[in-house]
Amino acid sequence: MQETVTALHTHVLVVILFLILFTAKAILLFLNKHKQLEKAKRYTKALDAVFGILILVSGGYLLYLYNGMPGWLITKVILVLLAIPIGIVGLRRHSKLLTILALLIFLYVYGVAETKSLTMQQPGPVRNTTTAPVPGETPETGAPVISDAGAPEEIISSMNEAQLTNAKAIYTQVCATCHGTDGTKGLGGAARLTISNLSLKERINVIENGRGLMPGFNEQLTEQEAEALAAYTMTLKNK
Repeated sequence: MQETVTALHTHVLVVILFLILFTAKAILLFLNKHKQLEKAKRYTKALDAVFGILILVSGGYLLYLYNGMPGWLITKVILVLLAIPIGIVGLRRHSKLLTILALLIFLYVYGVAETKSLTMQQPGPVRNTTTAPVPGETPETGAPVISDAGAPEEIISSMNEAQLTNAKAIYTQVCATCHGTDGTKGLGGAARLTISNLSLKERINVIENGRGLMPGFNEQLTEQEAEALAAYTMTLKNK
């Protein structure tokens, strides 16, 4: 998990720095400051090369970590690979049309990356086909049944003290970095747990099997720990 967060931070930082340099030079072009633009290009030539390599390396590593290759991600990669050379050629030839095209592509790609959707709309809940247990039935493990119905207080009351304490500790250790201690943080597309509509079983599925850049924890957590952690995240929802 920490490796994913570090790679994501690096990728985002490099992309932002690259876009700042590109936007600054684009502004000089739009203002017809051609001499200043040529001077800026000479001074930032090495930085552009370094940022370009880092974007490809960090982006490639994130793709390696990603669980699956959805259509929006494939489209994003293709558009980025197109936008970078278009932008470089646009600045080199002082072409405002190519430069603005590159800027528009970068803006669209940013929206796609944030929403994980080609229409830039937030995706709905993950479908889960896990068969629900019979109401009130105790799992074979003998662990208390945790219900996802009712207010956060009711969910907490359905967990014993050991479950709640352990779930809080696990959340702090592996979840808080991306989701925030209160569930409001959405680093790199991580779900904002305060507004998430995922059910208890859907959350367990995501925790165990992963989703997007989030790795699965089925090998690190027991079924009971995953269930308790999922239940704890539901207590972070806005009332």
